[in-house]
Amino acid sequence: ETAQSYLASGLSVLPAKRQNKCPAIKSWKAFQDRLPTATEVEAWFSNDHDALCIVTGKASGNLEIIDFDNGGEFFAAWSALIEESAKGLLDRLVIEQTPSGGWLVAYRCETEVAGNLKLAQGQRDGKLTTLIETRGNGGLFLCAPTPKYELVQGAFTAIPALTADERDLLLGAARQLNEHWVKAEPEPTQRVPVAGLLPGEDFNQRGDVKALLEKHGWKYLYHKNENDYFRRPGK
Repeated sequence: ETAQSYLASGLSVLPAKRQNKCPAIKSWKAFQDRLPTATEVEAWFSNDHDALCIVTGKASGNLEIIDFDNGGEFFAAWSALIEESAKGLLDRLVIEQTPSGGWLVAYRCETEVAGNLKLAQGQRDGKLTTLIETRGNGGLFLCAPTPKYELVQGAFTAIPALTADERDLLLGAARQLNEHWVKAEPEPTQRVPVAGLLPGEDFNQRGDVKALLEKHGWKYLYHKNENDYFRRPGK
């Protein structure tokens, strides 16, 4: 019944495996672009599952969540920044607490959201740790009534739609808490574009695609049929 109510609210809802935090269906790629049907949801949830998840991004009406990790370390500080900047905005958001003590904040956006974004990182126990991140296009999250996921404010059947400025305020407050900064590299000496070319044409003539990708963590694999193949970070 809960899954059907989420679907009726425009959310791409799927059964999930709680331990693995992943969908309990063979492939969920299609549901990043479309809602499941009521028949699909009924068939999935007629079987026993220990969790439920919602796909973020365009399939769920430009749904985005902010995920506060590491036991929700920065949630209180972030909440204080929001209250200081925009009185009442925090009260409109859907807020859930996770089994680890972390927090999820959910809202919809006027325009299509990006993919998952890392907003704040810091050194914890000798390693770089993501403390605040988003889930957007291509993402998902486990939610109530999954055991030990507690909805503490609002309802997933009534997720608010924010303006672009309101979303920027939420993300900007999270970025203020970032503790890890990447050292800027020197600007290339040649910066003047070739006259009469579009930006993409100019980049094709002067840019270095391989260097750009490797700078951002992509790994070169091999060359085949005039194409270079790379592996994206974290894959």
